[in-house]
Amino acid sequence: MSYLYSLIEILYVIVAAPLIVGVQHALEERMESKQGPSVFQPYYDIIKLFKKESLVPKISSPIFRLGPYVVFMFYAFLAMILPIITAYPLVFAPAADFIGGGLFFGAAAAIKKFSAIDSRSNYAHLGTSRASSLGVFTEPIMVLIFIMLGVISNTNNPFVINNVLRSSTGWYFSVVHGFVAAAFFLILIVETGQLPVESHTNGELGMIDQAMPFEYTGKDLALYKLSAYMKAFLLMSVFLNVYIVPFWVPMAHTGFLSVLLYMGIHLVKLLGLIIVFALINTTLSKFRLYKNFDFLTIAFAFAFLASIAYYIMK
Repeated sequence: MSYLYSLIEILYVIVAAPLIVGVQHALEERMESKQGPSVFQPYYDIIKLFKKESLVPKISSPIFRLGPYVVFMFYAFLAMILPIITAYPLVFAPAADFIGGGLFFGAAAAIKKFSAIDSRSNYAHLGTSRASSLGVFTEPIMVLIFIMLGVISNTNNPFVINNVLRSSTGWYFSVVHGFVAAAFFLILIVETGQLPVESHTNGELGMIDQAMPFEYTGKDLALYKLSAYMKAFLLMSVFLNVYIVPFWVPMAHTGFLSVLLYMGIHLVKLLGLIIVFALINTTLSKFRLYKNFDFLTIAFAFAFLASIAYYIMK
């Protein structure tokens, strides 16, 4: 049964990830009194791209072509080891804890950058440079966040952290958890490309992640976009299932029906989060590039305050 749940989990992430992005974009357009695209527009875009030919720059190496496929495999593997539809580890979950999962996210980001650089495109180089500059600061902050949750639960296992926070009201309502959740929310804004850090435009001043796949076309671009949707879906799911709303995730031996029911509850959780993102994206302006580091400073301050609060409370 664990293998079946793993298969359901990965299919759930692949199928639902574009829908969440489509709903967010549609919400943002409605909030700005525009007609906007259908919530299924990401599916239409991916299907259309899969039907097109993939063009590869002559000066690129095999790294450029293989990049989207390797990145997709990494995110598919992460979908099977993170607490997405169950609060107990499935068959592949012991392969990595939170730190290991963070390394997989980091490896996928590195491969995306190598592939972008290999395209020899100026815009791709521009996006890679900006993403690397932000990543230098976001990754240590994420490590500090994971360390603090490890201190709370005495482990880096996300499933154990979920169980600790859902069963211990003392830790769930603690100042430590509040600071950690605030820090991770700010990092989530960066990693999912929300305002005020990044805007969903092709303007040179706003491009970061959008610039890296600039030379991709056809099936390669479709896989790249699907991987980006999966990354956002996975990070938002971890934020909700482990940090903010660890409740209602099925425990062991609760049955197949409870897993299916929770998939619907999980979509409702995600809807609440993307409503918050849509409000942010329609009410804030994009920071200048150098101001992004002030934003990350605030995220680091929250994570650091969590460590101070823990030792004061201890």
